[in-house]
Amino acid sequence: MAELVADSTVRKSAVTSGLILGVVSSVLSILSFYFTTTMTTSMWLIIFSPLIFSIIIPIVIAIFLILDLRKKIGGFWSFKQATTGTFIMFIISSIVSFLLVSLLFAKVIEPNMIDKSRDSMVNAVTAMMEKTSQPQESVDKAIADINKKFDEQRDTGAGKMVMGLGIMVIISFILALIFGAIFKKEPPRYIVQDTDPTV
Repeated sequence: MAELVADSTVRKSAVTSGLILGVVSSVLSILSFYFTTTMTTSMWLIIFSPLIFSIIIPIVIAIFLILDLRKKIGGFWSFKQATTGTFIMFIISSIVSFLLVSLLFAKVIEPNMIDKSRDSMVNAVTAMMEKTSQPQESVDKAIADINKKFDEQRDTGAGKMVMGLGIMVIISFILALIFGAIFKKEPPRYIVQDTDPTV
């Protein structure tokens, strides 16, 4: 009869999966940045490519890693183990992404990352609005809104970081609950029947 592995085994395996997801997500985020700033001028691609690169593809990869994690620990885990393992994986992934993208890439490799992203968005929106003969007042308002949005990203104070950390933990926990419910797999419970003849 199949049995569940120890919780410690699930946690250790989840850390490895989290490191993989974090590195892959970081690479995708960096690719998204270069795609939107150097490879396209389409407003729609600039808007939706971060969604594709930073959310949709990582979720697909996360599902693959969750299934692989379940397979590595024997093919079975309880709802608690599935939720715990998935939560650890997401937390580790978020930490790795923060270190690689928010600190290393955005602060050292591309210190003007926010400005470049903003300029790409402004140019794309301006071109589209001018092509559709929008009044200059509307163009100016759209540009002002974009500038305000990107200026808010510059706020990296302690309060903002703590809030971001809290949101990250909450989202990771909610996703872990959802994926834990979907991918839990209890070992089969065999019923042994009495084969002795009844007298």
